[in-house]
Amino acid sequence: MTRVTKKQLALLRSLDTRRGRDETGLFLAEGLRLCAEMASAGAPAELVLTTEAARAKPEVAAVLARFEAAGTAVVLGEPHDVERVSDTVHSQGIVAAARRRETSPEALSFGARAVVVALDAVADPGNVGTVIRTAAWFGADAVLAGRGGADPLNPKVVRATMGGIFHLPVCRDVDLGAALPALRRAGFRIAAADVDGAPEWRSWAASPRVALLLGGEARGIEPSLLAQADVRIAIPRRGAGESLNVAVTAGILLASAER
Repeated sequence: MTRVTKKQLALLRSLDTRRGRDETGLFLAEGLRLCAEMASAGAPAELVLTTEAARAKPEVAAVLARFEAAGTAVVLGEPHDVERVSDTVHSQGIVAAARRRETSPEALSFGARAVVVALDAVADPGNVGTVIRTAAWFGADAVLAGRGGADPLNPKVVRATMGGIFHLPVCRDVDLGAALPALRRAGFRIAAADVDGAPEWRSWAASPRVALLLGGEARGIEPSLLAQADVRIAIPRRGAGESLNVAVTAGILLASAER
């Protein structure tokens, strides 16, 4: 195992920016759990940085061995090297540069039954990451992240997915105005989560192929996209509160689709 170079550290640090991720085709995965999920999913990695102290832990050593077996470069650095790269306050001594899976809506293929989640300008990284995590948990076939929202490869988003991003296709910067009609032509029924929608939310996924459209935290779904929905659904309020968090909404609706 070799020592990390200045060039490798510069590469890892660049992944904190959208420009760096776009130029390299890589994104940052931090911590043992994320790296373990990446290795488990067989997601390709360019580079893994760890420390002597972290490598001495059996659980970290097992993950590093899986990366090395896949031909990924694993390098050693000092704790301050990992801290400078990490987006978290307390690093676990392992970070990886994951290779971005180039995915566009046009390249996706679906079975007879399929569920797609589409996000219209969801800006909060934690919400975007939690929706991806939830979609992966319930076996959704893809997440389409529309323009104007948080970058799904932002380190905060990736961390919030808890590894879910390695288990399903996530399309970035999607033109939902074009993607939704394409889904309909492919036999998808489009359901929009809308506070003024119908209360029959438990039946939104009755069709074999369905797409769940969720809007941003501040303004909801863009009217032109909302107009494309086959059905608008609302989860009835039984108590107080203005609205549900978008990630919570996704969880409730995806769970109801399972039923």
